[in-house]
Amino acid sequence: MTVIDIAKSLISFDTSGPPAKEMPLAKWIRDFLMDLSVDVELQEVEKDRANVIAKIGEGAGPGLILSGHIDTVLAGDPALWSVSGPFEPVVRDGRVYGRGASDMKGPCASMIQAAKEIRKEGLKRQLTLVFTAGEDTGGWFVDRVLKEGKVTKEEARFGVVGEPTMLKVGRTHKGYAYASLVVNGKAAHSSRPETGINAITRGAEVLRGISELQDELNGSPHPLMGPSTIKPTLIKGGIKSNIIPNRCEITLNARLIPAHADVHTIKGWLRRLIGGSDKGYEGSVEVTVPKVRNPLDIPGNSEIVKLLTRVLGSEPVGVSYFSEAGDYTEAGIPTVLCGPGSIDQGHTANEFIAIDQLKKGVKVYKRIIEEICL
Repeated sequence: MTVIDIAKSLISFDTSGPPAKEMPLAKWIRDFLMDLSVDVELQEVEKDRANVIAKIGEGAGPGLILSGHIDTVLAGDPALWSVSGPFEPVVRDGRVYGRGASDMKGPCASMIQAAKEIRKEGLKRQLTLVFTAGEDTGGWFVDRVLKEGKVTKEEARFGVVGEPTMLKVGRTHKGYAYASLVVNGKAAHSSRPETGINAITRGAEVLRGISELQDELNGSPHPLMGPSTIKPTLIKGGIKSNIIPNRCEITLNARLIPAHADVHTIKGWLRRLIGGSDKGYEGSVEVTVPKVRNPLDIPGNSEIVKLLTRVLGSEPVGVSYFSEAGDYTEAGIPTVLCGPGSIDQGHTANEFIAIDQLKKGVKVYKRIIEEICL
């Protein structure tokens, strides 16, 4: 099989969600790698969901992790897929089309092909391939890989997560959090609005405050990542058109540069803007920020960044999206992003990856393996 064949095979499995079912694809990857005489483990994390961990040159000393997720976001409206069905990959005009082509089954295919081509070269240090469930669809099962000791810093000096970067080294990315705002009011008959407290009207005032907060954040960007962003992504309110709503729920999605990546900072922002726009509001606003996932910020002079900069011949970049690289780094394995394809194609109808990127990805991953593991 070529890297194109592998990419098409991966795409043909519907691992979209939520709810995602990655198990059939995980078993396919396991069986493919076992046929190459690679040591492979299928780590079941939930019903119908699994990670795959493969080790080449096991016990040879701390080497390299190549990692990618095998789930995808939902395909959306089938009518928008004009080139191919989302799980019926086709090759056209030098591209492979299908859901996950760029994010990130294409990059996973390049990793698998690179391992296939280099596996017999007598690695002096261990190469570990990790394919995870639940990155795009809920679960975040890279946590299970690390918490259960499937990969450790004693086995890996460095890591590369293959999120699509057009094969540039991404050394920074934003942290991630969501916040829940519950605006409480008082229901009333819509013909007597003065007897109620309209939670949706109050919610609209809060959203104006969020927009003003974003203007403020835009004034202090990170040099590689840009500014922190906080945006409303879900809103729910009202019971019936003739009832003054007593409740409005707003979900905010925050992408955070290192200076802002903690729960107290986000809660402080929200309480400040809520307090500043109360103006006699008789209801209440509840603020919940469950967790902040840390940003990635690998120093530009670190060994892994310098190595990949030399291999790739281009300067490091920062990205705005979140990835599993931060989890590996927190576990003591400095990890960067580097993958074929463009994130601009991720989550879109008619998603694709250029074939020349897939092939170049194989060459780049082989070079990285050679530098670290041979």
